[in-house]
Formats: sequence, C-alpha cells, structure tokens
Amino acid sequence: MSAGNQGICAHNNAIWCDAVLKAAGAKTGFHPGFWQAEDRLQPLHPNIVTLSEAPGAGFKQALAALPKEATVKDSFDTLGLGPLGFRKLFSGTWLFRPAQTERKAPIQPDWHKITHPDALKKWAVGWNGNEQLQAVFSPRLLASATIDFAAIMKEDAIRAGAVFSSGPRLDGKDVVGLSNLFCRRNWRYSALHGLLAPYAHRPVCAYETDDGLMPVYGQLGFQTCGRLSVWIKTAA
Repeated sequence: MSAGNQGICAHNNAIWCDAVLKAAGAKTGFHPGFWQAEDRLQPLHPNIVTLSEAPGAGFKQALAALPKEATVKDSFDTLGLGPLGFRKLFSGTWLFRPAQTERKAPIQPDWHKITHPDALKKWAVGWNGNEQLQAVFSPRLLASATIDFAAIMKEDAIRAGAVFSSGPRLDGKDVVGLSNLFCRRNWRYSALHGLLAPYAHRPVCAYETDDGLMPVYGQLGFQTCGRLSVWIKTAA
C-alpha cells in the first residue's frame, strides 16, 4: 500500500469533481488539504474532497457552511464527522495501476470517445437508468482536453463506458482517473480491459466500493493503496 499513491488518487478525484461542479455552475477552489465546491449540490458528487489526512485552516469552517445533504469525501478514511452532523454513507478502496508500457496503444475499432451532446445523452442512459441523474454531466465537459467520455461500441450500441480524467502529473506523466464505469457485471474484466487500452502508457487510479470486484482489478494490474469514505450532512 502506498500513501503517496493514495494522495495522487485523492488529487485526481478532486480535479474531476472540480470539473463537474464547475460545469454545473458552482464556485470551486483548492485550499490547504482539501478541495471545495460552493453554491451547488450535484448528485453523486461531493462538495468537499480531502487532500490530506489533516486538512488545513478553513476546513472546519467549510464543513460548518455546507448545506444539508451536501457530501464530503474523506480520501484517507480518517475523519470522524459524526459529532459535526454527518452520517457515513459508504466506504471504498483506492486503486492504482502504474503505466504498463512506454508507448501509446492504437485505438481499437470498438473504442469510441463521446464528442457530441446527443451521444453524451445516450452514454448517460447506459450509465444510469435514472433520468434525473443522466443530466449530471454537462455537455460543457465534452470540450475539456483532460476528460474523455469513453464507450465500447458493438453494432452501434454502447456496451460499456467510463470517464477518464487527467491530472495530476506523476513521474512526468499525467495520471488518468477512471470513474463512472458501467457494463454487465459478468463482462467487467473484458469491458475494463478494452476501455483502459488507450491509457496503458499512463498511470491510472480509481476506487471501488464492491469488494467482490477487487480480483478483477487485480488481474488488470491495479493495486490497493488505501481506504476512503463518503459522509453526508444530516443537519443544517
């Protein structure tokens, strides 16, 4: 387990959350030991992501200012936020995979980057059946050079998908964060293998809440590098 890689995972996740919340109209910023989004609650995305085990000045004030139902991602699973009016929603495991090769792999025929708002809508339907949640990702995100909405296509149908978001740099290479994966559970290995293929030359991080899927990530070269938890504010 590498504490350094855990910090890289947290930073990558905060960069991704920053993009999503900023595209939704929130005021966002990085502070000593944590990232924060204000003025907007976005389903499935936290308003605070910790970047160290002991966030710096301003963290307690930021927690107190959060509205009810805002969430906090404790990236190191070290905070006891219960006395501050929070309830733990779930925990997960950070995963990190070093670069597998020095060369960028060619794009396979069934791998596609989503580039048009209409295609993003179809991708979102595959990702989640809840119509309200399908609107979480603003089409503005498609213009970002550091974000790829990826899909595995078979006979013009989306069979699997994920988001890949870049940053920060590690050993001269941008880390890629894998999130919002969807596919049939019994196709998880093949789907991940295909989706990850274009990023074999870069380090990749992710997190998983289902311990039963950990062996699949292990088969693909991922190693565990720490725990995280997500808390929801239950009191105004």
